[in-house]
Amino acid sequence: MANPRIAAFASLANKNVAPVRVIEGQKTRLARTSHAIAYDEIHDEIVIPNPFAEAILVYRGGASGDEPPIRVIQGPHTMLEDNDELALDLKNDEIVVPLRHQILFFPRNANGDVAPKRVIGGLKTKLDMGRGIAVDPVNNILVVGNSRPRGLLVFNLSDQGDVVPRAIISGPNTGIYSTQGFTANPARKEVFCSIEARGSQETRELGNSFVGVWNYTDSGDVPPKAIIKGKDTLLIAPRGVILNPPLKEVYVIDKMQNALFAFRWPEIF
Repeated sequence: MANPRIAAFASLANKNVAPVRVIEGQKTRLARTSHAIAYDEIHDEIVIPNPFAEAILVYRGGASGDEPPIRVIQGPHTMLEDNDELALDLKNDEIVVPLRHQILFFPRNANGDVAPKRVIGGLKTKLDMGRGIAVDPVNNILVVGNSRPRGLLVFNLSDQGDVVPRAIISGPNTGIYSTQGFTANPARKEVFCSIEARGSQETRELGNSFVGVWNYTDSGDVPPKAIIKGKDTLLIAPRGVILNPPLKEVYVIDKMQNALFAFRWPEIF
């Protein structure tokens, strides 16, 4: 988010429409530069990171206005640092948080200065400046973006400690330069990744950024099996992707366009 606010829109909203509800104000403890938001449909809660406060904030699903979080994970025992992304694992009741060189797992209902219940990290993991994460508890899969080498690291969701990735997707054929927001499709064992192109804003405007789809079993220099790319997509700097299987739609948020795009893509469902 570029502004410290959470805006909720009608599911079929289109063009320049006002949000139906906004969470913002000093009591919310929100900050800009949070690059993820997760909704817990089981417990009706909204979960969002605050990297400046090194915190994870949890709100009521129906929160509105200057409403404080109902829980905050924050403090020296949390190990949180530059935590601007997260994902929810509702099967195992965990909040999963990627850092620069580690992935932290917290109990979903954690509150206060709580240590992570387990950590993935170490030299064998190859984690370096991670960005973007997706979890699939159905197939025991975790995918995280990586800067060096540029690509995707695939782990078992149940992994712990200094473990070797089960797969690394990296190389010129992948087209991966800067990974951003991810989501998983457990039914097809696929991960969807928003990829921001190399270069200046003018270069990115040529339609080089994209959303790519890979199988969990892919490894090495593998191109995406499906892609949203091109000038007609209007994508410049995609920062997140999420699926809506009932409507067979893919939603992509774009930083430079300051917009949320909905693509109908029945083939991938």
